[in-house]
Amino acid sequence: MRKLVIIFILFIVFFSLIYLFFNSYLSNSNLTSSSKKTFLEDKGNFCLGVAEKAVANRQAIVEFQKYEILGDKASIMRNCMEENGFEENPAWLSENKKIIQNRIRDSQISEDEAIENLKREAIYIFRTSDNKTLFWRLKSSSKGQAADTQRTLSKSY
Repeated sequence: MRKLVIIFILFIVFFSLIYLFFNSYLSNSNLTSSSKKTFLEDKGNFCLGVAEKAVANRQAIVEFQKYEILGDKASIMRNCMEENGFEENPAWLSENKKIIQNRIRDSQISEDEAIENLKREAIYIFRTSDNKTLFWRLKSSSKGQAADTQRTLSKSY
């Protein structure tokens, strides 16, 4: 009987250690711990969802309809972001002039087309890891309101 109690206690200790190890491992891993969302990420993901749902039931039969759908999605995204207190960042355009010039030279396209193509890619990026300027910034008139909203959002995440 005494051996059975000792085995039972060792069994409990063993599985408790395993539980503690995996619990601390998972809490430190990228699988379960997500970094805090920024205000831009929160509103950007919301607007992306709205834009995708708006064009979800449309199917392109002819090639130009594919571009029409992508244009509509981008337009809905821009309108939603503007309604949520964001605007295009002029610093983004000046920072990407070199990329635009390279695309003009490589693809033999106009400057306007190169800028629009780059914008279509950049409007869906809400976080960068290399300190590049993002396409979106808070509107000047809504910075105070957005800061209050950001404080509220950061408490809930």
